[in-house]
Amino acid sequence: MKRFLKYSIYYLSILVFIGFNVVLLDSLRYDKPVEEEIKPKIVLISHVYSNPYWKQVRAGAEKAAKERGVIIDFQGPDTASVEEGIRFIKMAYAAKVSGIIAYVQDETQYNDVINKVIDGGIPLVTIDSDAENSKRLAYVGTDNVEAGRVGGREVIRQIGTEGKVAIIMGGKTVKNQVERVKGFKSYIDKNSNIVIAAIESSDSYLLEAELAAKKILNQHPDVKALFCTSALDGLGAAKAVKSLGLVGKVKIICFDDLPETLDNIEKGIITSTVVQQPYLMGYKAVHIIMDNIEGKTTKGSFITDVLVVDKEDLEDYKIQQQRYYSEIQ
Repeated sequence: MKRFLKYSIYYLSILVFIGFNVVLLDSLRYDKPVEEEIKPKIVLISHVYSNPYWKQVRAGAEKAAKERGVIIDFQGPDTASVEEGIRFIKMAYAAKVSGIIAYVQDETQYNDVINKVIDGGIPLVTIDSDAENSKRLAYVGTDNVEAGRVGGREVIRQIGTEGKVAIIMGGKTVKNQVERVKGFKSYIDKNSNIVIAAIESSDSYLLEAELAAKKILNQHPDVKALFCTSALDGLGAAKAVKSLGLVGKVKIICFDDLPETLDNIEKGIITSTVVQQPYLMGYKAVHIIMDNIEGKTTKGSFITDVLVVDKEDLEDYKIQQQRYYSEIQ
């Protein structure tokens, strides 16, 4: 009996020891989850998701997001589409995100959904293209009519006040493109005898811009300049002018400072570009939304400047940009 009791105590001790270690190992294997604060999420909706111009907008938004402790969800349609752009806004609204930054293709079609979002308590900021007649919280971007005037002034500087020009625009019904053409026309009508021989649309696609430029130059061989109103239009026009052997004969005045655009300026194919500030647009839009979430009311239009860059001041511009981006990193 004593021997049985002795062995029972011995085996029980072993079982207790094993059980304790199993529990200990299990607790080490499965750490208790650490509760983290849920960060606000802002959806940034682009014109066309793959357009490189919007990478700069996104970079600015993500910089501001780090500063304000917010998540950026970058979205956008694969092709330029009013319906798809509106669908992305509706999806963000249904997901009850903290804020929405949206590009506007057609103000009349966007107003209702923007108003619904605002009435539903979600701050929405338009960017790059505005819907000023909606209830949108704010607009951040270029004064596109004035930017068109800047382009018109640059065309006259390069070809004088006589002759024919043509326009390639990133969508004939896209609001900011229409505004740029409006500003361009008003300036050349007031300050020159230049004739607009043709207007073609690329829908903001590189290949379509190249085809549009070739069509114009084949049908109107006396065109002296191409005014291109979206980021990829100038690159498409450059391909066309080069392939047709018209470098130096046909001026190209375009928009934005994509690396390929600056390379073409250096090569003398593109003669100048109207540079916007997409990085600043994304950066400012996020701060506006976060200010409003945190109780500071920020509304209205926040216009970002444009400047003209040509071959003469290209190197200075590159140095300034390198300095700017190094300071904000």
